[in-house]
Amino acid sequence: MESKYKYQNAPEHYLLCYNTTCKKAKTCLHQIVACENINKEKIVQCVNPAVNNEENCNYYKADRIVRIAYGMEHTFDKVLATDIAGIRGTLINHFGNGSYYLRRNGKKGITPAEQEYINSIFIAYGYVEGAPFDNYKEEREW
Repeated sequence: MESKYKYQNAPEHYLLCYNTTCKKAKTCLHQIVACENINKEKIVQCVNPAVNNEENCNYYKADRIVRIAYGMEHTFDKVLATDIAGIRGTLINHFGNGSYYLRRNGKKGITPAEQEYINSIFIAYGYVEGAPFDNYKEEREW
């Protein structure tokens, strides 16, 4: 019963996998969420086992906890005024306007890969320390 609570916060419409013969099934979030029977949607999306190569599944998602960043409200505090528009514009072009502001305001978590991208933009502008995020949480990477 305890394991069900670990996966309760799976994203809405999360891709499921019912291929129980897959060698990676025990460590794949798509398989775990499907087997935990926590999804109560009437219609679901799932991986078609007929196109799933068990050795190298394109949909495999390891069940792991990562450090998710939240908020970028103070990210530009130490940035030169001449650089702010360029950096912000690059980030908005990458994430989209609404998605950028959800991340900036701490409403949507920033994954490690996204943190890396954001840091690379700051470094490209000469800020060697990258971007400071408001806070961090250890969470499952969906």
